[in-house]
Amino acid sequence: MLFYEIKQKEEIFLKERKVNGIPIQEIWARLGAEFPECDVKNHPSTRQYYVPVEKIEERLNSVVGMENWNFVVGEPQICRFGQSGHESCIVSGRLVLYDDDRVPIVRSTCGGSDIVYPKESDRPTSVANAVDSAVQDVFKRCAKRFGIAKKEKDANHSAGDARNEQEKLWKAYVLEPFRALPKGGVKAKISVEDKACELIIWNREWEELHGRYEKQFSIGSKINEISFYGVEKKYRGQMQLEFVRLATGTQNRQGAA
Repeated sequence: MLFYEIKQKEEIFLKERKVNGIPIQEIWARLGAEFPECDVKNHPSTRQYYVPVEKIEERLNSVVGMENWNFVVGEPQICRFGQSGHESCIVSGRLVLYDDDRVPIVRSTCGGSDIVYPKESDRPTSVANAVDSAVQDVFKRCAKRFGIAKKEKDANHSAGDARNEQEKLWKAYVLEPFRALPKGGVKAKISVEDKACELIIWNREWEELHGRYEKQFSIGSKINEISFYGVEKKYRGQMQLEFVRLATGTQNRQGAA
């Protein structure tokens, strides 16, 4: 609703709706503005680009005003799916904006997060983490219904473009066997340029390596060293290298690639 119909002294006139003193149409434009590159992050497991919750909160505070919005979540629910009893934490939420007359504008939906169990254990890693992740998920979903961070998967942030720009040749010593990642692919601790970090090989690249060099590239196997093209990333303040492809002309032999 862009205007209110107000009756005063038997005269009807329209009042433009505003939030934080700003016309509502301009509010939508500002909320939906694309985030700068530095605010868009890449998830290390899913490889999806996203805008962190704190950046969405900053957008709301700067455009709407801290006192003019609120976020409310419902009681968390634990849902089980499938024959194996896979569990997820589901929460509902409402993101509310208030115009200058304190009339609410509401967007609501639900979000969720998987509950993780360690192998051979019936005790989850952390239910609190699952609830917190579910709350963040529903907050971001509600924000998208106001047009916030809808462009996070824009072509400007495509994984392929970023990869091509940052590829570098690395020679690494492998310090441990390959370990499976929860959503496909593997990781291993390596040493490059006298620094220890993690090597991440995503599912597509790993399947190709495993198909060509099954003995060296299998879960639990260990090679001594590897020369490859990869992309340097930061995850939780730590250096990671994302594998792209083996170095051209690399001689594959026992214990090396």
